[in-house]
Amino acid sequence: MSSTGSPYSNRPSWAQTVRGVAMDARGDTFISNSMRSRGKAKRASMKECREFGKGECTLATLFQAQCVAVAHAGLGTETTSVVAAMSEQGAVIVAMQQCSAKAAWRQMPQDQCRIANTACTADLFIR
Repeated sequence: MSSTGSPYSNRPSWAQTVRGVAMDARGDTFISNSMRSRGKAKRASMKECREFGKGECTLATLFQAQCVAVAHAGLGTETTSVVAAMSEQGAVIVAMQQCSAKAAWRQMPQDQCRIANTACTADLFIR
């Protein structure tokens, strides 16, 4: 072994990424691609929302090393649920539960809740 470096110095590594979810006034959600920083993920989701959404945009969540699910019972923010969890299935289950609870509270049919979108972060390969 040479004294110039560790045998592990040339090993590839992975970097965790962050994704952002922005929501417009109508309840549509916009999920950024995987980014290296929270700021970039926030800006990317907000930019997409401003470009393609309707009305004012707000950041719903940022998530890292997780999956997100968005559920709603039709357009409008009243029943929209954005949930991050360790797995896509876990996020879907909780998002549907939250949407159903919001629909019931608003005296809407709970069976109208649907999953509108899901996404997970992807680690980036770096050298």
